[in-house]
Amino acid sequence: MIANRNPETGIAYGYISAAALDGEVVAELMDGKGTTEFTNLSYQSWLSATSGGSEDEFYENFDTYMPDEEEVEGITKEGVHYKSSWLGGALNFWIFESPVTTDKARGASPCVPGAGILDTLDGSGTAYDVPADWRRQD
Repeated sequence: MIANRNPETGIAYGYISAAALDGEVVAELMDGKGTTEFTNLSYQSWLSATSGGSEDEFYENFDTYMPDEEEVEGITKEGVHYKSSWLGGALNFWIFESPVTTDKARGASPCVPGAGILDTLDGSGTAYDVPADWRRQD
């Protein structure tokens, strides 16, 4: 099995910096707007850790949920399966599946081996991509 590839299709997962995406798109991905499925993985982890105590303890700690690097996963209405990722303190997104692919993804660094980097489409690799209107327009 090759790392960071869809095991059924063999297409590389895409990996894109939040800075390469439109800010409104990033906000929607992080809060789950426009998704058919959404899980705040950080919140679920926090909830599991705090739910071991009494109900009173849970509500006393409720205001303490403040993750530094929030991890979320979802599937958008467009059919893009994504997950947030933090690398060196910067927000990025894995694109696990999408109706959009590119043949111009860059090869990835050892940090995300086998993935296709989508920030600048000037490579020669095939990977799942984001819809064109998600990209930041400078």
